[in-house]
Amino acid sequence: MYRKFLKNFAAVSVILLILAAGLVVLFDPFFHYHEPVGPLKAVLTKKEYQSIGTIRNFSYDSLIMGSSTAENFNNRWFDDAFGVTAVKAIKSSGVTAQLDYYMEQAFESRKIKMVFYSLDLFALGGDPDIEFPDESMPLYLYDRNPFTDVNYVLNKDVIFEDIPYMLAETFLDDYDEGTSYNWAQYKTFSKEEALSHYDRPEEIAPMKAEEEYKEFVDGNVELLVKRVEQHPDTMFYFFYPPYSMLWWDNMYRSGELEQVMYAAGTSAERLLGYENVRMYYFQNDRDIILDLDQYMDPVHFTAEINQYMVEQMKEDNYRLTEENYREELDKMRKLAEEIREKEIKKYFP
Repeated sequence: MYRKFLKNFAAVSVILLILAAGLVVLFDPFFHYHEPVGPLKAVLTKKEYQSIGTIRNFSYDSLIMGSSTAENFNNRWFDDAFGVTAVKAIKSSGVTAQLDYYMEQAFESRKIKMVFYSLDLFALGGDPDIEFPDESMPLYLYDRNPFTDVNYVLNKDVIFEDIPYMLAETFLDDYDEGTSYNWAQYKTFSKEEALSHYDRPEEIAPMKAEEEYKEFVDGNVELLVKRVEQHPDTMFYFFYPPYSMLWWDNMYRSGELEQVMYAAGTSAERLLGYENVRMYYFQNDRDIILDLDQYMDPVHFTAEINQYMVEQMKEDNYRLTEENYREELDKMRKLAEEIREKEIKKYFP
């Protein structure tokens, strides 16, 4: 009888495990195997877990790329403005090499019509040789090894949290699929909020010498140039998002102003000569960056600004060219000087 009990217990256990795995494969909330099935929506709220599956398995022809400054775009803004079907490839605080991995994965299996790339200056200062994905990511979703999928298909959090959440967002909350990874609705944007998240350096650090950053910046720009050259039929829209005056004050006081100006200048200089590149510069718009009510911290702005950038790129405003990019960057440098000499004193006398 004891042996029979063990056999029955083992059989039931195996059946339950198979059913659990089948449930995960069917609903697939991380989209590791397929797009949403039937009426299920692409509920995208965990970029570290879902970006790679989205890139590999969804039906799309264009990419929206960047760090957290790009998360509050609605995909449909690009779809409607440019006649594409876009998905996001996002890495919070992502450096260029990490985003390049996502781009490589996208190009691997499909033709990409357009890439909308939020070109963060801090990302251009990251290590261009960094390994990604790394141990900070759920590697079982990235490695294409079916044996490590056990970490996904028999994951109790996926079964009891992620699948029910996917169902609730689909059928109860009417989730907008265009708002993938959007966090703006949970944040407060105001002058008080932005200032409360700015830890201003007490001392002004010496400005970094060129040799301290040039190699990294040049290496990252080379990664972008390589992708542009490899895919001449893809139109690349690179745009520089508008950081607040607090960020620019911090760049000066932390000794990094020359680094970020070099990053902007070098990336524009190297990329503007390609026919499949369009570049747009929003950083020297004083109406945006001096208005702290548009920010929740020195870097992150409202979704309205995200939408504004899409609309302006569609109209070809804020466009950088080989003829005007130096002038636009000079405007930014002068505005940065005005910020530290005048504007910042309104908040830090």
